[in-house]
Amino acid sequence: RAAASAVHGESTLVKILNEVNRNRVRETMIEKYLQLASAMHFLFRIDVAVYDTGGMLTQCLSPPLGFPFVDETSKRRVWNMYQRLSLRLRLGSASVESTMDAFEMIVEDQRSNADGHHGTGIGKDCPAQCLMESPPNIHGCSFILDGSELFIAINGRDFELYATLPGKIPPRHGTAYCARLVRRLMNDEGKLFLAYPHTWSR
Repeated sequence: RAAASAVHGESTLVKILNEVNRNRVRETMIEKYLQLASAMHFLFRIDVAVYDTGGMLTQCLSPPLGFPFVDETSKRRVWNMYQRLSLRLRLGSASVESTMDAFEMIVEDQRSNADGHHGTGIGKDCPAQCLMESPPNIHGCSFILDGSELFIAINGRDFELYATLPGKIPPRHGTAYCARLVRRLMNDEGKLFLAYPHTWSR
């Protein structure tokens, strides 16, 4: 029994050490990505082709918000800026008017689909979800210089990147840094994202 306990304890220790090592590797990779874009934070969204299905699976990579975004107000400000940039990429504007116009179009489309017995009708109850799940129609780039931070969004085929950079970086340079980060993330796609998601069968 003592031997079994020792083996179990050793197995648990190995699992803990492996998890610590994985976390260190992940933190090192994230730090390199941040340095590559001179960024304080980023969110990368990508549609990954799922092996042997012909479908796509949307996945995200985003490190936790760190200094100087330490309280709820500063964290919410970053996410609000990303939200505004997302609307700009999709609608060309983050104004209330353009957003409500888009919501009305989504609801109308869902109504038409419901009349034709197509679709789930989720846009009727939650048009924001439909809007944010729909990728931008064209490749684009947008930025907001607010206070001491520069917020940048760029999108292309099957991806969107949102990043927070120091405001002293010119937008043109910041956009180039973000494009460099996108290239690296795309190159590392096989290591970062799932092309073979877990499946369950009865």
